[in-house]
Amino acid sequence: MALAEALLRKVHKYGLFPKIVRLLPVISLGLAIASAAWLASLPMDGNYRNTYISENALMPAQVTSYFRESEWNIVRGYRGEILGMELMSVSERNAIVETWLADIGLKSAYHVNQDGDDTLYAIMHAPRGDDTEAMVLSIPWQTSDGKYNVGGAALGMALSRYFSRMSIWSKNIIVVFSPDGHESLRSWVEAYHTSLDNTAGSIDAAIVMEFASSSDHFDYYEIHYEGLNGQLPNLDLINTIVTVASGEAIGCSLQEASLSQLGTNNYSSRLRTMLKSIVSMTLAGITPNSPGCEAFSGWQIQAVTLKAKGESGRHDVTQFGRIVDSTFRSVNNLLEKFHQSFFFYLLLSPTNFVSIGTYLPSAIMFAVAYALSSLGCLLSSGITATKYLHNIGYTLSLFTSLQVVCYSLCEGLPFLLRQASDKEEAAGVILQVLSFLSAVIALGPILTRSRNIKLLDRTTSSAMIALCLFFIAMLVTALLIVHFALALALGVLCLPLTFIYPIISTKVNAREKSIKSELKICLCSILSNPFFLIYVAGEILGLGVSPVDIMTGLLTSWHTLQCWTWYVFILGWFCVWLGISLTATFGRFEPEVTRTKKEE
Repeated sequence: MALAEALLRKVHKYGLFPKIVRLLPVISLGLAIASAAWLASLPMDGNYRNTYISENALMPAQVTSYFRESEWNIVRGYRGEILGMELMSVSERNAIVETWLADIGLKSAYHVNQDGDDTLYAIMHAPRGDDTEAMVLSIPWQTSDGKYNVGGAALGMALSRYFSRMSIWSKNIIVVFSPDGHESLRSWVEAYHTSLDNTAGSIDAAIVMEFASSSDHFDYYEIHYEGLNGQLPNLDLINTIVTVASGEAIGCSLQEASLSQLGTNNYSSRLRTMLKSIVSMTLAGITPNSPGCEAFSGWQIQAVTLKAKGESGRHDVTQFGRIVDSTFRSVNNLLEKFHQSFFFYLLLSPTNFVSIGTYLPSAIMFAVAYALSSLGCLLSSGITATKYLHNIGYTLSLFTSLQVVCYSLCEGLPFLLRQASDKEEAAGVILQVLSFLSAVIALGPILTRSRNIKLLDRTTSSAMIALCLFFIAMLVTALLIVHFALALALGVLCLPLTFIYPIISTKVNAREKSIKSELKICLCSILSNPFFLIYVAGEILGLGVSPVDIMTGLLTSWHTLQCWTWYVFILGWFCVWLGISLTATFGRFEPEVTRTKKEE
């Protein structure tokens, strides 16, 4: 206590408090830069860890897989039949596959989703199990790249036949043939846990298999693991797959690394993989080329997607099958669900990762930066705490009104899209309208400059901007653990909003009359506008999706996949942007004395 009193006396004696208040915007920007620097330091040697198997019971690659050349002709036979089914409808394909499954002793069932698409699934009951646990092998007819999954379907049938002849299983195996790995597979997973009669117990793990080639060979495989709403599979499952594939000398690709990049493990490659994984986790469930593993999110299912790449490599199709076989046999050894290893991590390479305790400070610093910016708005305005307290009810009512408007957009726009016959065209129109309205709002300080339309008093204006920035700080804090990638994205993309009040304050203190300040405010509003950044993400960043695809995914993600990114996007980001931009246009920031002199 005495130390605190002595410190306060020193602060008062040297007049440090006003200096600190003036430096708050600089400190806030410094924290944002420090956050980026922290993130960039993670791929450096000494800051990451090597992956390892935490659960000893998994014992990956400890047994011999017999899915070898003897099964090659079986795969070829199924592949030849499936090639001839490419022009058939999904229902016709499923009817043929159902007879094949019946021939190997598996009883099939169907799930029809709301769009009328059939999903075929069959259950192989474990000879040594009690029907309480299961593993899923999912084979979508259409891959995430929009190609016919001929190799994956043939391999899935051959593996089903192979599994049915083995008596080692203590967990049931469910084989699923869905039209795609997106909405239809998600619909089946949800129905499995709610309404389906033919089930096989709790699903421990799932592998979505894609092999969009009729070739007998492939070059390497990609592993995708991003789930919905920040969820990730247990790291032990990924480590098991990588260990098994390493025993087969098959290269593993993360985040679409090319064949020439597989053997590279330096700072730049690790940084690239980390940044792309953050982007992939942020957009999980939104882009149309989602890999399929995200369909299992929300049910404590550890799911990954394995995708064979290339057609002329030295690895044959049975090696790809052995990855699935050995992984299933490892999961089969577990006596309980995955729990030993990490559920929150960033993969830098197939054998290197960063745990949550190491990467979390980068997002925390962003949250603190927004909190300090909010505090700076209150303290640098020169308004007393009494005035803020008297005005707090009105400020909160304004912010609540913005939330009501944004919630109406949250519910109304997806509803309108569901009624449209052409969803992409409707999403494009919605994006254009919202972008135009956002541009008008962002340019408000310039458009209203000559008219001097001020609807909010000085106290309300400062409090409103401070409340919006504090709301972002709390939102980033709330998302830190459950969805780190989205929290970090919000922290980075909303950063220009923190510059608006210091620009206004500088203009008021210097009594500038030039248009430069208004131009700076408009630029900050445009650079932080969510709909402008949708165009940037779709057209400039090279994500492989168009702005309309991103907008369509945002509008449909909750209804089809229960992905709540759209709600964070509108109720969090857009609401704050709207509040700060409108306040910058219609708020009065000049002190009463200054206004009186001008009026005289």
